[in-house]
Amino acid sequence: MQISLAIFIEVMNNKKIISALVVLGFVLCLLQIWVPAFFLTGDGPCHVNNAQILHDFWCGKNVEFYSRFFQVSYQPNPNWMATFVIALLIFVVKGVVAEKFFLSIYVILYASGFYLLLGKAGSRNSFWLLVVFVFIFTTSLSKGFYNFTFSIAFYFWVVWTWLRFMEKKNWVNASLFFLFNFLIFFTHLLAFTFSCITCASLVLSYALSDANLDLRAKTLVFIRNMVWLLLLLLPFLVLMHWFTEKEGGLQIHLGLHRSRIFDLIDFKYIINVREAEVVYARIAGITLIGLMFVSFIFRAIDKRIHKYDGFFLSLLFLGFVYMLFPEEFMGHLILITVRAQLFVFILMACCISYMLPLTWLKNAAGVLLFGCFIALSVPRFLCQESAAKGVSDYVSGIDSVKPYSVILPLDFSPNGRDFKGEMITDKNWLFVHAAQYMGTMKPCLVVDNYEANLEYFPLVWKQGVNPYNHLSRGQGIESQPPFARIAEYKDITGVKVDYVAMWCYNDSFLADTNFNKLYKEINRDFHVLHVSKGGRSILYGRN
Repeated sequence: MQISLAIFIEVMNNKKIISALVVLGFVLCLLQIWVPAFFLTGDGPCHVNNAQILHDFWCGKNVEFYSRFFQVSYQPNPNWMATFVIALLIFVVKGVVAEKFFLSIYVILYASGFYLLLGKAGSRNSFWLLVVFVFIFTTSLSKGFYNFTFSIAFYFWVVWTWLRFMEKKNWVNASLFFLFNFLIFFTHLLAFTFSCITCASLVLSYALSDANLDLRAKTLVFIRNMVWLLLLLLPFLVLMHWFTEKEGGLQIHLGLHRSRIFDLIDFKYIINVREAEVVYARIAGITLIGLMFVSFIFRAIDKRIHKYDGFFLSLLFLGFVYMLFPEEFMGHLILITVRAQLFVFILMACCISYMLPLTWLKNAAGVLLFGCFIALSVPRFLCQESAAKGVSDYVSGIDSVKPYSVILPLDFSPNGRDFKGEMITDKNWLFVHAAQYMGTMKPCLVVDNYEANLEYFPLVWKQGVNPYNHLSRGQGIESQPPFARIAEYKDITGVKVDYVAMWCYNDSFLADTNFNKLYKEINRDFHVLHVSKGGRSILYGRN
C-alpha cells in the first residue's frame, strides 16, 4: 500500500507527464477545428461572410455591389475584433480556412493565458493546470459568439499582466496591460467589465495581505495601485460609458433565478452539440463545485488575508451577477447565464489553485477534468464531421449561382439532418446561418445576415434595403418554418431575390399558412436549379 502510494505521488509530480498531457490537450483542440472541412457554429458563418465583405471593401473589390446593401461603421464599439481579425487573415487564406486559423489563435491564447494565470496563483508543476482544456469549447463558442469567446482568452492575459505590473511597475508591464485591455474592450464589453472587477479586487487583496505593513501603509499601497489601474483603464472606461449611454443605459432589473443553481451543477454551458455531453459536463461541474467547497473550508480556517483573495471577491461578484441579473439588459438579449456561468467556474478554478493545500486532491481532480475534456471531445468531433458534410451539401449549389446575386436561404432544420434524416445536433442550432458560407465563395448577398442588423458590428445594413425590416418581419426567415415576402421586398426596396436555397425541406411545412403562401410564390416565380446529394439542399433560380 505504501509502495503504491509512493508511486502515485511520484507520478503526480512528474513534470514530463504534465507537459505531455498539455501537448495532447492542444493537439485534440486543434484536431477538432482542422479535421472537419468546416468547423460549424451558429453565428460563425456570419462572422466569416462579414469579414469577407469587409476585406473586399478594404481592397476595393465588389464595392459597387456591396455598397448598395452595407455601410462600414468605424465607431469605437465593442464586438469588432472577430470581423477585423478574420478580414485580415483573408489577405493570406480564404474565408473558411481563415476561420480555422482564427479559432486556432483562440485556442492558443485561451489555453496559454489560463495556464499562466493558474500557474501564477498556484503551482506550475501541478496536474490541476489541465483543467484549462475543459473550458475551451463552450456553448458560447458553439453558438458562434466569437467575440465573447475570444474575450475570455483576453481576460486571462489582462489579469496576468496586471499581477505582473503590481509586482514590478515598469513601462513594459504597463504597456502589455494596456494592450490587452484594448483587445478585450473591442472584443466584448462584458468580459472587459469582469476583468476590471477582478483587477480592482486584486488591488485590495494585495494591499491587505502584506503582514509587514501597518494599516496606513496598506492604505497607501491600495491607493497607489488603484490610481495606476484607473489611469490605465481610463480611455476604455470613457468609451464604455459612451457606448452604454448610446445603447440606452443598462436597464437592469434584478431578480433571483433559482433554476440557475441547477444549471451550475450541470455545468450546462460547456455543452456544445450533443446530449452525450451532459453526463461529462455534470461530472466536471460537480467536481469544480465540490473542490471549491473544500477550498473554502481551508480558507476559512486560515483567517489570514491572501494576496490572491481578489479572485474570491470576484467570484462573489460574478455569483451575484449570475444569480440576479436578467437575460436582457441594455435593450438587448445578453444571455447572461451563458456568459457569466463560464466566469464563475473560471474563478472557481483560480480560487482552488491558491486556496486548496491538498496537492494530491488537486492533481487527481485535474486528471479527472482532463478525462472529461477527452470524453466531451468524442461526441463533438463526430458531430462536427457530420455537420461539415451537411454544410458541403447545403452550399453545393453555389456553382449554379451567378456573381452579384441575392440569395434567400430557408432553413427548415437548424439542428441539421444527416443523409439518413437523423438530427445532427440536439443541443444547438448549428445550421441557423450556415448559408452565409456561400457569400465567402462568390460575391453574392445572403440575406439572413443578422449581424449587419445590429449597430455595434463593423458591417451594417443600409436601412432602405435591410431585409430584416422589409423582407423578414418578426422572426421571419429565422423562424420555424421560415417566412419571407419576396415580391413585397422587391416592390419596397427594388432588390430582386435571384435564388432561394432550401435546407431540409419536406411537405409537412405546408401546413403553416404563412409558409404555404411563400411556397406558392416560389413555385410561381422560380424553378429548381440544383438538388444536392440526398436531396437535403434545393436551389431555386428565378424564372
